[in-house]
Amino acid sequence: MSLKSDIICAVVITWLAALLAQIARVFARRMTKQQWWWDDYFCLGAFIVGIGYNVVMIYWTENWYLGSTIPDTVTDEEYDNINLNARLMQFLISNTYSYSIGFSKLSILLFYWRIFKQSAIRIPIQVLLFLSASWLILRTFMVIFHCIPVQAYWDKNIEGAVCKINDAQFFFGTCLTHFALDVVILALPIIEVFKLRLRMGQKVAITALFVIGFM
Repeated sequence: MSLKSDIICAVVITWLAALLAQIARVFARRMTKQQWWWDDYFCLGAFIVGIGYNVVMIYWTENWYLGSTIPDTVTDEEYDNINLNARLMQFLISNTYSYSIGFSKLSILLFYWRIFKQSAIRIPIQVLLFLSASWLILRTFMVIFHCIPVQAYWDKNIEGAVCKINDAQFFFGTCLTHFALDVVILALPIIEVFKLRLRMGQKVAITALFVIGFM
């Protein structure tokens, strides 16, 4: 059973949704005649890096058996080459994922900074900006220098290579901090919305708009 079509559909559908959202953002800026700010540039950067992620995913799926069973007919040399290229694709995916997610966090926080000009959450925004930037820098460093030399990440034939980072612990640690940051980032505007003198239904509606916008 092959998951090839499922992977490509997932990549294409989410990319089209992101493209439509990016186009809507550009048109909104033109209609309101507002100048682009840092949140817009980071959002665009996340989208561009996301394209790189999608390209690698499709290339991996089409050429190196991502989501497919490797045939028994391949030789040992071909099998090793498939695994080598799969690890290289994983290395590229990890880097593009980091920057797409990291830029998205920074874009959202800078958007908060722009709209909540007189608010008690500006200090938490600064703290989260620092933590999100630190998360991105540390994750990039740990992905790139997962092995010494770097190419030993995908080429296991390099003699004397050192790979001391545990894959499972690295994945769990970065995903846990990523999730925790997202929860706090999404909760920030809710605090401000519920301070407004509005009916509960209106507060819930505004909160829902924020959530839909982030999705």
